[in-house]
Amino acid sequence: MYWLIAAMVDASFMGKWFVEFFLVFIGYTAVFTFTLGFIVPLQKIILPENSLMASVLFLPHGVRAIAFFLFGLKAALYLLPAHYAMWYISVHGADIGLDLLAPLVSILGCLIGYLLFLSIRNFLPDKIYDKGWVLVTIIMTFSAFFNSVGLSRLHSSTGDFEYLFAYFWGDLLGGFIFLLLAMYIWRILKNSNFK
Repeated sequence: MYWLIAAMVDASFMGKWFVEFFLVFIGYTAVFTFTLGFIVPLQKIILPENSLMASVLFLPHGVRAIAFFLFGLKAALYLLPAHYAMWYISVHGADIGLDLLAPLVSILGCLIGYLLFLSIRNFLPDKIYDKGWVLVTIIMTFSAFFNSVGLSRLHSSTGDFEYLFAYFWGDLLGGFIFLLLAMYIWRILKNSNFK
């Protein structure tokens, strides 16, 4: 118990925790805002007959997968306030009818996907550990599956396959597009001379 108190008092521990939380919160809310403000209206123009609450490209799923890859189980705690902040904005600002449990279901789905990843990672080839994007993609796929199962059960009493399919592919495609953009931006920043 003493080590826990000492760690909480240690300023570097709190500073690191705050920085990680801040990055995840800002990243998730910024990407969610872009998705809500640009991709969803574009989706309504291109696919007007689509009445599902799922986005065709849900970019924030990439933030969730990268957060779990970088911060492990702590990512669930980092993501929860961001999810509920965006839930509040979506329900009260954009008049999107989301269930109060939707953010919690999403985080639990991603957490289960991450735990499944942890259980199989010892069986992956050694060469794969040099490719972080492959590991993030595996986390993203497992998380998208469990997230889609949870949200489809939450938003459809029968667990409609159409909902499951829409959530899964929206998370997977959006997460992969976000991952590609993040890798591209990282490469630009890494190769530029900021001195």
